[in-house]
Amino acid sequence: MMDTSALKSKYPRLVYDPYFECKEGWAGLLDDFLSVVDRVLPADREFRLLQVKEKMGGLRIYYSAVPSEAAEEIRNAERRAEMRSEHICETCGKRGRMSNRDGYWFVACEEHRVDDNGRVAIPSEGFTRYGTPSGGWQRYDFDLDTLVPCDPPEGY
Repeated sequence: MMDTSALKSKYPRLVYDPYFECKEGWAGLLDDFLSVVDRVLPADREFRLLQVKEKMGGLRIYYSAVPSEAAEEIRNAERRAEMRSEHICETCGKRGRMSNRDGYWFVACEEHRVDDNGRVAIPSEGFTRYGTPSGGWQRYDFDLDTLVPCDPPEGY
C-alpha cells in the first residue's frame, strides 16, 4: 500500500510538505487525485497541497488556488476522492462503511470497525446526498463511480 512519503516521491512538484491527518488506507484516493492534477496542471503553474484530513468520516483535500484552465478537472477529482472515501476503509484501503463509535464518524472495513479495546463501531445505513430541493438530489454510487438520482433527505 502506498503511503504519504511515497506520494511525496511520486509527485514532487505537487506534494511539498502538507499536513496529512488521515491514515494510509486513503493513499490510493490521493494518488488518483494527484495523478489528475499532475496531468492537467500546466508545467509552468504551481500547485500546493496544503492539508489532507479526515472530517466527519470523509476525506477532505485542501490546496492552493489553481489556474482556471485546470480548475474544473481538479475540482472534479477532489469531489470524486472525497465521495469515494466514504466507502474506503481509512486504515487499510479495503471497501468499508461509514461507522460511528461514541460520536466519532469514520469509514472502516469489518476488521477495523473494532478498536484495540474490543469496542465495535456501528455501521451507518445511510448515504450522503448532494443537491438542493429545486435542483434535484443525487448520491454517490461506489460501484458505478458516479452520482445517481435519489430521493431527498428526510424532511425536505
